[in-house]
Amino acid sequence: MTDAPRPPRDPRGLPFFDPKARPGDPKPPRLGEPKAPRAPRPKARKVGQQDMRDIRARLRGTLYERVTPDAGISGDQYSARQIVDFSLDLGEVMLSSGADVRSVEVAIVAVATKWNLAPLELDISGSAITIQYAPAEATPLVKVRVIHAEGANLNRLANVYKIVDGLLFDDLDMTTAVESLVDVLRSPPRWPRWLMDGGLALLTVSVSFQAGGSWQAGVGAFVLMLALQVAGRLLVRRGIPQFFVSGSQGAAAAAIGTLAIWAGVLSAGGAAAMVAAAVVVLLPHPTLVTWAQDAISGFRAMALSRALIIGLAIGGVVVGVPAGLALTHGLHLEVDPTNIHLTALPLGISLLSTIAAAGANCFVQGASARIMPIAVGASLLAAVVLYGLRQYGLPLLGATFLAAAVLGAVTTVAAARMRTNAAVIAVPAFCGALLPGIPVSTALLGFLGGTPGADLDFVAAVLVALGIGAGLVLGNLVATPGARRYLRRSKRVQVHSLHTDTTPLHVMPNLGPGDPRG
Repeated sequence: MTDAPRPPRDPRGLPFFDPKARPGDPKPPRLGEPKAPRAPRPKARKVGQQDMRDIRARLRGTLYERVTPDAGISGDQYSARQIVDFSLDLGEVMLSSGADVRSVEVAIVAVATKWNLAPLELDISGSAITIQYAPAEATPLVKVRVIHAEGANLNRLANVYKIVDGLLFDDLDMTTAVESLVDVLRSPPRWPRWLMDGGLALLTVSVSFQAGGSWQAGVGAFVLMLALQVAGRLLVRRGIPQFFVSGSQGAAAAAIGTLAIWAGVLSAGGAAAMVAAAVVVLLPHPTLVTWAQDAISGFRAMALSRALIIGLAIGGVVVGVPAGLALTHGLHLEVDPTNIHLTALPLGISLLSTIAAAGANCFVQGASARIMPIAVGASLLAAVVLYGLRQYGLPLLGATFLAAAVLGAVTTVAAARMRTNAAVIAVPAFCGALLPGIPVSTALLGFLGGTPGADLDFVAAVLVALGIGAGLVLGNLVATPGARRYLRRSKRVQVHSLHTDTTPLHVMPNLGPGDPRG
């Protein structure tokens, strides 16, 4: 029986010894022993020419058109699953904050391209995001994320775009990006509830003045909007669908306006301006803009989903206003709309009202303090352009569309310089200058007087708001090539991310006071 082989020794017959070794360190292999196999290195991903042409086609005409794959080690330091999970988190946060589908697709494709992930198929429907990564030499990876939250939060949307810009132009790593997304989701509303409620009421006052209302109508509009916000929140908490919430608010506004005329508190024109301001302000303004962007950009599924939301909101108001008038039918009011003429404010007073409306809507939408002066200035420019086009003789729809196009171009350039989203500036700006107050007031007077076709006039007046969204899209397309030069790499920091957690982020719904669902 032979003895077991002894471990190899050095030529002097002594065991190997490393004077720098510390307790707990793995022992080095002895002479003649095979070395432990190294862990296989992940295969470097490479974006092919055909994939790059597809990427260029998807990013053409956007601010991220010149994004290229990272040829260094940072381009392959994350696995495909990590990048896909991060892309789903990013898309969910952007959609729940009020971004349009085109912006979400561009952001995801640009980030994936930066990290050498292609080909990437992306589908965004009304309630889910689907991403497929199907390389030729590996098993396809398909993941779906259902979007449970919806709404508009401009402050959160601006912070998300800062993360995207940091990833693309400042070499932000995934660990920091994920931590930033979590911080954005956990952050409280930008402004307290009472300030946001007061801002929406002040916006209603401004719209009532622009619709030709008196100071009594402005006071009534302020109180009415505060009451409608509280009533809307109570109904939503009881599980009432949004269609009936909008209808109840429209009915209450019409009934209160009729009672004000009956009691002699307001004239018929003042009551119509007050109710029209409330109706116009209750419309889902951010959704109007994103709907136009999705429809024009060719995202039909999401455009139909947003159109249904807008249609239900407008339909609820259209049904609610006649219902509110029917509730007060026993008062036997005699209103002759032909004897009431609503006139717009002089230019100077109208501009002051625009400043107040745009500033108030910045609080309502949760915009940051650095955005407010830019939004107010853009709103003033849009108001001046609209006034000039109307004086030139253009119809309301055409003048509103062109003024919105100018506003879209200006906000696109300003947003690129400030490294934020254009909607963060455009939404408060157009709400301060372009809302159709007088046409809605005139249609409501037709309702009160029983004028034939008043319901169609009301719908046509409300649909003017859709022209605002189309104009903003046109302005964005025209100004994007010039705005792209403001996106410059400000620094280059090489950070190797250790983030391996792919748990989906939980996005809480936005329940701001500007949304009656809050």
